[in-house]
Amino acid sequence: MDSPATLKRKPSEDIDSPMPSSGPPSPSENNSDSNNDQAKVKRVRTTIQRVSKQKTVSKLIGTLTNAQLINLVNTLVDSHPSLAEDISNLVPRPTIGSVQPYLAALETKMQESFPYTKWGPSHDDYSFNRVKPALDELIENLVDYTNHFTSPPEFPTTSFSFLHIATEFCHRLPNWDNPANNEHKSNLYKSLADFWIKAIQDASSKLEEGKIYGQMTVQEWAKNLEQHNNTSQGMFSSAIEEFKTKLGWIIGIHTPAPSFSSALSSGSPRPSYGGVTSNHNHGSNGSNHTNNGSNGNNSSDGAGSPYQGQHHSQQLQQQHQQSQQQPQALGRNAGLGFHTRR
Repeated sequence: MDSPATLKRKPSEDIDSPMPSSGPPSPSENNSDSNNDQAKVKRVRTTIQRVSKQKTVSKLIGTLTNAQLINLVNTLVDSHPSLAEDISNLVPRPTIGSVQPYLAALETKMQESFPYTKWGPSHDDYSFNRVKPALDELIENLVDYTNHFTSPPEFPTTSFSFLHIATEFCHRLPNWDNPANNEHKSNLYKSLADFWIKAIQDASSKLEEGKIYGQMTVQEWAKNLEQHNNTSQGMFSSAIEEFKTKLGWIIGIHTPAPSFSSALSSGSPRPSYGGVTSNHNHGSNGSNHTNNGSNGNNSSDGAGSPYQGQHHSQQLQQQHQQSQQQPQALGRNAGLGFHTRR
């Protein structure tokens, strides 16, 4: 018998014998595993770096003042104009609470730009030239924000509230020795008067849409407007006349607007927009009645309507007489003086 050392393996045994299960990996396998590990490490490193940069930028922005932050945003928009629309969509709409401190800071900046003298601020041409850049900045922002708060979708209560604040800022602007230098303030008064008229007309149009204003609210608007007109020596007289025509009837300062008279002529119930509902005296018998749409005398139509022709003229005259009696007392009690300009 052959010894084990001399035995030879059959060819079939060579074919069927399994490959060794252990041994060094091939070069292709080494490269694949190495690439996967490097990609994972790179992704993790990139994520860490991005998060670190975001935290660093947030910390840096947190240390900036408002002025520095504004300059930063303006610089980014100048460098990348496409960002302007994205920023506009992301920034919340200004409110009176957020705008008023900003305007106050601009006013302080203007006051601090006066050259120092031991006699106090001077209002000569030299001081005007020193103050002019800050003055222009304040006026520009006042006009821009007033336009914002008197435009849709702002409600009239917000519009009149900001108009009162903006006009107070205008009153506090310096008066210069040289009359030519006061044109800035005069032009701002004219712009604000136009904005007051704009707000009055907007409030009147909302009345026609069915909006309701409280009588005390309208009295406050009228009182503020008259106060500003007195302080500015008549710069808001046109706004006062517009107020009397459009809104004054609510507090009894003026006869009702044409749209309100047309509602009466149609025989519909008299609407109350927070104003004064008064009785009307007809004829010489002194009898009183309230126009509520249920009286049989209000049911005629066409040429026979009691609110057309002579009867209509008498009624408007009686309304005007009554508005000079009860409402005038109301105006005086509210600190108003519009009735003196009738």
